[in-house]
Amino acid sequence: AGKSQVLIDINISVKKNECIAIIGESGNGKSTLGQILQKFYPFENGTIIINNQVNLPDIKTESWRNILGVVPQDITIFGGNVITNILLGEEDILENIVKFCQDYGFEDFINSLPQNYTTILGEEGINLSGGQKQVIALMRALYKKPKVLLLDEFTSAMDRKTEQFVLKLLNNLKSELTIIFISHRLYSLQKIANRIYVLENGIISDFGNHEKLMKSENFYSEFWNELEIEKRIK
Repeated sequence: AGKSQVLIDINISVKKNECIAIIGESGNGKSTLGQILQKFYPFENGTIIINNQVNLPDIKTESWRNILGVVPQDITIFGGNVITNILLGEEDILENIVKFCQDYGFEDFINSLPQNYTTILGEEGINLSGGQKQVIALMRALYKKPKVLLLDEFTSAMDRKTEQFVLKLLNNLKSELTIIFISHRLYSLQKIANRIYVLENGIISDFGNHEKLMKSENFYSEFWNELEIEKRIK
């Protein structure tokens, strides 16, 4: 009682091996939607159907979280080294982690750390930048070979070079998994998102690819038009 309804009219479809983005200003319900997709709390009305047949609440939470890789907005880095931060309590041998980093192109990132894989992170260790934390969190999410990757305000703290590397990686991974971006950082979406959903006041007010959204007035097109004006002023 007393809680206002955050999400009112949401209709989103996500197909296998594509990337969608859900965008909107802060406080418009994006993160709430992300929490619901992770099964952190139930929703009162409507349905979320997986594979056109299974209702999300009917899937065991543990099973669902095994196929869902998440890079949250607030990333926790634990005491211990890079390896323990990727494995999070799971057992594995170093060779598998090295192969994973080679396959996904994370080697340069690992080599940029003072002691590579054995670099101590967390309170006693080096202070990671926000962008480095996001890369560690992405490695952590991808290591469990998810079917769906949920990225909340991802790349927000990365420098341009790291962001370009990550976007290239995610574009390549679209053939293996489904990617859901929740973001108000819009630069990168043009390059990667098959469809962009604009969430305003709890309602999906518009959706489409970059070209379609630029044809009407919405949160997304306003961002790009303002950017264009700023460029001209400079």
